[in-house]
Amino acid sequence: MTFLILEKEFDPPLSPEQHDEEARQAEPCLEARGVRWIRSYLSTDRRRMICEFEAADAEAVRDAFRSAGLPFVRVWAAEAYFPGGGAHGAWREREAARTEAPPAKVKMRGC
Repeated sequence: MTFLILEKEFDPPLSPEQHDEEARQAEPCLEARGVRWIRSYLSTDRRRMICEFEAADAEAVRDAFRSAGLPFVRVWAAEAYFPGGGAHGAWREREAARTEAPPAKVKMRGC
């Protein structure tokens, strides 16, 4: 499975009712294509949204949104980086995973 990002824009800002309706429309289309919604981030001005999905490929997400009649700006594949992620963790973890050495202790400048 691939980690995917979908970008949406709203003008006028997304209302709570519209948000709920879009979710209701998208859910069956996402399920039919084996797409798993992970989470979404809505800007505080309610004009932009980033949604995280897991699916076979970006086309599965695009097709689900098109089938549901929901607009989007773009969908793209991504790699997730997170604390404790080893090769996909913080820079020290990634460095250690590449070299199989313990994480380097580095004095941080200006912190």
